[in-house]
Amino acid sequence: MYGKRPMTENKDNLQKLISLSKVKGLKLTPQRMVIFRILSDANKHITVDEIYQKAIEEYPMLSLATVYRNMEQMVEANLLKHLDLGGSSIRYDTNLEEHHHFVCTKCGKVADVYLNDVKYKMDSRRSNLGKAKINSLDLHLQGICGECL
Repeated sequence: MYGKRPMTENKDNLQKLISLSKVKGLKLTPQRMVIFRILSDANKHITVDEIYQKAIEEYPMLSLATVYRNMEQMVEANLLKHLDLGGSSIRYDTNLEEHHHFVCTKCGKVADVYLNDVKYKMDSRRSNLGKAKINSLDLHLQGICGECL
């Protein structure tokens, strides 16, 4: 269910979340620390339901609403990003570097993809955006991953 990262990488990710949280003024509540540990250990783009199922093992009194609230507060504080790939659940991405995603159409696995020197020029004749300003690009590549081939 959860791929494991090397222990040093987990600790680094956890420390990064704790440090960013302090800088952004988010309190380090016991519930938030449980969520941070799960995010640090997860080797995938995780949903709130997955976090909740793992969190109640350690913190049985935790509610799903608390997990949702904490995740949204972390998004607002720029500790995480929403990753909406369609489907019923939004995933969360702790990787704040500029990157894109590959989605396996067979197993649903999502992987980070780094593309060099991607430049796009909008076709203004076919794109009816007027004078809109584009702030970011979200590219999702789809195909079959190596494990499913």
